[in-house]
Amino acid sequence: MVATGRIGTLTKFLIVLSNVLLFAVAVKTVDSAQEGEEPPLRKSHMPSEVMDPHVTVTNDMEIGRFFDNLSIDYSMISPSDIAQSISPWEPYIRQYSRQYGVDSDLVRAIIYAESKGDPFRISRDGALGLMQLMPSTAKLVGIENALDPEENIRGGVKYIAWLVKHYDEEHALWAWNAGPTRLKKKHMPRETRRFITEVISVKTYLKKSWFNTI
Repeated sequence: MVATGRIGTLTKFLIVLSNVLLFAVAVKTVDSAQEGEEPPLRKSHMPSEVMDPHVTVTNDMEIGRFFDNLSIDYSMISPSDIAQSISPWEPYIRQYSRQYGVDSDLVRAIIYAESKGDPFRISRDGALGLMQLMPSTAKLVGIENALDPEENIRGGVKYIAWLVKHYDEEHALWAWNAGPTRLKKKHMPRETRRFITEVISVKTYLKKSWFNTI
């Protein structure tokens, strides 16, 4: 009986000691968390590649995001500059836009974005005139003198009409600025993104401007 009593007392002592130790460990863990130290994670809590997959942003995704976010950029709009650049060429813009079935505001916006209305502008790449026609494009649309304002607009409107017929307007501007080959390869240079944004911005402005009231 005495031995049994001693065993029972020892068992109770061990249980109390175990509880004290567990309590001490719990207090230490809480103190560590409060001091900014993260408690050790169980293996099952560790992140895995399945939980956090690597996402590769493709060229298609970037271009799609660009078109999704495309909106008017007011920093590209100067009403006085636009009017001064386009007004001298209004008769040709109206005539050939009607002839080829193209939105005249699209033509105005391209002229402004390409040359700011300078009929003698020649780019470093050799693009010519108001609508910055490349010599090969001018030849394709039957233009002999791309520095002649009327000829340049006639050829430019004819070409953009062909592009709009084959693509939507934004992709037509992509092909206009970067070339159909880059469009097919889904390559959009930074300059092309800026060009598309400027043309869409100016065209949107023109839809509400005095050009549609005269």
